[in-house]
Amino acid sequence: MEELELHTESLPPDAHLFNSMRAVGYSLPTAIADIVDNSVSARAARIDITFNGEVPVPFVSVLDNGQGMSAAAARDAMQLAGMSSTAFRRPGDLGRFGLGLKTASLSQCKCLTVVTKQGSDIVALRWDLDHIAKVRAWELIVLDDNEVAEVPGSEHLVALESGTLVVWQVLDRLYEQASHFPSFLDKQMIDVANHLELVFHRFLSGDGLRKTKIAINSVELEPADPFLSKSPRTQRSTVETINLEGADVVVQAYTLPIIAKMSSRELKLAQVPGSLRDSQGFYVYREGRLVIWGTWFRLMPRADMTKLTRVRVEIPNTLDHLWSLDIKKSSAVPPEIVRQRLRTLAGTLAKPSERAQVFRGRKFAIDEEIIRPWEVIQERDAVSYALNREHPVLKALSDGLDKAGFAQLEDALRMFEATLPLHDIYNRMSTDMKIENENEIAKMSTRWRDALHHLWSLSEEYEPPTEFVDRMLMVEPFTALRAERDKLVESFTSTKAGT
Repeated sequence: MEELELHTESLPPDAHLFNSMRAVGYSLPTAIADIVDNSVSARAARIDITFNGEVPVPFVSVLDNGQGMSAAAARDAMQLAGMSSTAFRRPGDLGRFGLGLKTASLSQCKCLTVVTKQGSDIVALRWDLDHIAKVRAWELIVLDDNEVAEVPGSEHLVALESGTLVVWQVLDRLYEQASHFPSFLDKQMIDVANHLELVFHRFLSGDGLRKTKIAINSVELEPADPFLSKSPRTQRSTVETINLEGADVVVQAYTLPIIAKMSSRELKLAQVPGSLRDSQGFYVYREGRLVIWGTWFRLMPRADMTKLTRVRVEIPNTLDHLWSLDIKKSSAVPPEIVRQRLRTLAGTLAKPSERAQVFRGRKFAIDEEIIRPWEVIQERDAVSYALNREHPVLKALSDGLDKAGFAQLEDALRMFEATLPLHDIYNRMSTDMKIENENEIAKMSTRWRDALHHLWSLSEEYEPPTEFVDRMLMVEPFTALRAERDKLVESFTSTKAGT
């Protein structure tokens, strides 16, 4: 073991310096994501995260098959500020300050080992905070071959043509939070998996980027696409481009399907921080990596009517200095010129979500030709809901009643309108609970066919079957039968011919 003193960092270590360096605010998921950033930047096709919470040597490691580093590059990477935040970075480089490897690692552990390989050359370096405190000098430890062999996972790196292995040991910050460390680490790594599936979802799926596989203890992660972009029911806006200092910021809005049309898997993907309401807003990607999500940057408030809106904002790493990107790459603030443009776009991009969720009454219907059972009556400062007396089913029923019967029917309808459980419906929808009524409409096709035949039988004047069917297919709930239009026409033609 060689102890290499880095004279550029020869300050005598003390408790305050240690605490400052370790108290950056990383969680375990964000810390591991920072290590994965380096692997992606090294063009790794596969990244294997391994953890073991059992004694005698608990550890967390990240192994990639990327380009690896030379001895000089490895030493630079282990410097506390190996690259200026203003230095040029090639497209696809997810680094920022040159601090992530060290600050992310040492926020979770006291012993950081990096083993890297290019061809037959293997270099292994270690920061050991206990050793630094003992010798009172910033000594970077260089491991020999025998010591490399003892590093967890080193045998897998040796088998690769090139790559890098990052190992955390003496996981003191995690120990402090656990009563039973192995089970605690298991639960924490579930959070890590969820976080990585979200922030690297475009790399996991190869969405316009080099596809990268990521596995945790040999279980491959699946992309968690918050836009449900593969769903045919997701709407997309046109692409907007904001040019800034010769670079493009690309903006596109997605409107998710209404909750009733989402599968359980889709709903889970859409609930990024917890609920659809909390998940709306801008999703900022830096070089394809998600850095911040679920915020309107105070350009507009969160609202239930806009909870289906997701706006993808893509920024290049050349604009980092303007976006106030932090060390953890977990927050970003848009520059004023971008804020102004996003403020203009925000309301327009959220409109499809509002239209999708407006009650499907006749007055507010997206398709005004459809006759619906319910009307929305908009007054100056209030709204009310009423059953549509002109709906063919109600009209056929009322036309067959005498004056007393008609009055009874009208009293019943008003009672139903007055007792519509609006507050209960609102409260349940605010919690992303599915309302199954619309799904029931599609399931009851036989019932609707029978109802159509009953209405046909009540017709006093002859109407050609084609005209009757086409007219009734513009009436809810019979709109659910549109795919059966030709069969219905044939059925009504046969019925009339038999009379």
